[in-house]
Amino acid sequence: MANNKVGSNFDQYFRLASQIVSKMSRSVVDGYIDLVTIDPDSEHKFNRKKGNNCYSNGEYSEAIPFLKSALELNANDVDVLYHLGVCLAKVHRDDEAIEYLEKTLAVDKDHENALFRLGMICLGNEDYKKAVEYFKKVAGIDDESYNAYYRLGMSYDGLKKYADAVKAFEKAIEIDPKMGKTYQSLGFTHESMGNHDKAVACFKKSLELEDK
Repeated sequence: MANNKVGSNFDQYFRLASQIVSKMSRSVVDGYIDLVTIDPDSEHKFNRKKGNNCYSNGEYSEAIPFLKSALELNANDVDVLYHLGVCLAKVHRDDEAIEYLEKTLAVDKDHENALFRLGMICLGNEDYKKAVEYFKKVAGIDDESYNAYYRLGMSYDGLKKYADAVKAFEKAIEIDPKMGKTYQSLGFTHESMGNHDKAVACFKKSLELEDK
């Protein structure tokens, strides 16, 4: 009965604990301690909820300590692992971000968003070979992912594998033919291949879509 009561009153607990963070009254602190004593998992719930709220509000630096605290109490919480990885990436702590995103995959090897985020970090760091690996895995999970194929094309272009880049961009266009940036990127790839007429056609199409 006690655990059910705590579960039903979790919002009350969260408000109390939030006030603790703001260094409120001693009575609030006592209320927090009582709740944690009754439900040992309540501390994890608090840190998880507080961290996720900060994450949702774009307060990535603020979210990090809460999410790390939540993981100390439940190391396999896949949502917390993923959100922590994203927050670390957002504040340019890429090595740590990769660590937690890989931990996400250790719990859920087909976590599409974690794979995509890892690909984006690698692409941003010009590690095109690894980026290709991650984006191919995303495409293998969701063959209709525009973002996976578009970023795959960018990665192949970075490796100067232009024929593969063209295939990836064309697949992205097949999925979403209204994205002007895809035609622009495809145009640059054709230009790199010496296909000037195709490049010009792609640039024209890109401009047409931007004007709509």
